[in-house]
Amino acid sequence: MRIPGLRSIANRKAVTLFRLTAGFVFSQVLTTCVRLGVFEQLEKGPGSAEQLARASGISAEKMQLLLEQAERLDLVTQIEPGSWMLDDAGAVVAGDQGIKQMVLHHEMLYRDLTSPEDLLKHPEKETQMKSFWAYARGRQTLELNENTAQRYSSLMHSSQSMLADCILDAHDFGRYGSILDVGGGDGSFLTACAGRHPDLRLHLFDLPVVTGLARENLKANGLGNRANVHGGDFVNSPIPDMADCVSLVRILCDHDDDRARQILKNLHASLRPGTKLMIAEAMSGPSEGARLAAVYFSFYFLAMGSGRCRSDAEIKAMLIECGFNKPRTIKTNNPLLATLVFAER
Repeated sequence: MRIPGLRSIANRKAVTLFRLTAGFVFSQVLTTCVRLGVFEQLEKGPGSAEQLARASGISAEKMQLLLEQAERLDLVTQIEPGSWMLDDAGAVVAGDQGIKQMVLHHEMLYRDLTSPEDLLKHPEKETQMKSFWAYARGRQTLELNENTAQRYSSLMHSSQSMLADCILDAHDFGRYGSILDVGGGDGSFLTACAGRHPDLRLHLFDLPVVTGLARENLKANGLGNRANVHGGDFVNSPIPDMADCVSLVRILCDHDDDRARQILKNLHASLRPGTKLMIAEAMSGPSEGARLAAVYFSFYFLAMGSGRCRSDAEIKAMLIECGFNKPRTIKTNNPLLATLVFAER
């Protein structure tokens, strides 16, 4: 700090370190704005602290305090004294239901990470995340109840939009006649595919308890006659062999290596030669987005009790080990969300 030529570097490193130590406070400013409906109110147009306070049930003084901190985090901006509107990041949160749902979902994650060293010492410890993502560890997956499936499927649905756009912008699925989405949830990714490629035939494979949700969602989107839904366990059940391309969207990352290999080996045994396989998920790598995703998901999966954020090289090695050929990486515009790895049966 005393050397003029190095002062700016020292300041930058100090700010970076402070972001790490204060990051939880920043996240709580965002969470509070979501909980109190600040973004939804400002999405309608500029408003005062008094107006926002009345809508949220806190005092105008405390709303002013919240807005000032949100402005410092580029979530809102004061366009004139006493009048607030959304800044870029706040506008994104306001307009994306998936982000809001994930912000609220993090309350569960934060409770589990109150003592992360305890999870590192005792990974078998029960957590709220393990209960929420009950399917991930393969415990009687065919016997999961509908309420459990509805909870996690709803979150996956709300957070799927940006991810689907990221995948579809990176690869042209119009080259295929049909696609099978394995672990496809309520069909959100297939619905996005259908919107881009009207001639693409759609197939979905997931647990029997989820297939009803998928049929309802696909039908509601006018795809009931265009999509086939199949029930089963992607580790133990035969995978339908009726598509040119099979997709695993945010599937492998939820599972430890042994179970991930079981999924891939079952796919290899079920599919005919020449079928393309796509794996799409956040992967570790050198870019800033990939590095941040790896840190985040590594501790998310620690609380979840299953899964790992792998590099594309690790995934390609696993594909070859399980019998697939010609693995290749396709970068997306947003590695924070996903990188694609393709292979051939």
